[in-house]
Amino acid sequence: MDIERLKNNREFEYDDPVWDGCDQIVMFYKEQPEFRITFWDYHFHNIFMQAEYHGIEWTGFTRDFHAIERTLDFGKEPIAIGNLDEYLNDLYAYKDKMEKHDNPESRECYKLVCDFLAYAKETGMTVMVEEE
Repeated sequence: MDIERLKNNREFEYDDPVWDGCDQIVMFYKEQPEFRITFWDYHFHNIFMQAEYHGIEWTGFTRDFHAIERTLDFGKEPIAIGNLDEYLNDLYAYKDKMEKHDNPESRECYKLVCDFLAYAKETGMTVMVEEE
């Protein structure tokens, strides 16, 4: 894992002035805010719209992306991810689908988010999430 890639990474944000105002998801470590990734919410859409709909209890980002009563609100105020294992396991459930996804940026953004959460777990950091 390239730790430097987790610092102030904006490579997957949307910056086309024609569509100015697109939502960006921001994740950062509460203890070290210079570790920060920002990406277009379209990439989250590409990941979590592949969710299974029948007989599956959604957890982690899948639940937060689809459900009305979200654990994380993705509002303007940063919210801490309480259970990193839950969110990592949810992300890892999409690994096979994302390795074959037709959008290369979404594939790479998926890997970046996985690395960001995995490093937080490894180092005991708190992951904060917000929209901008």
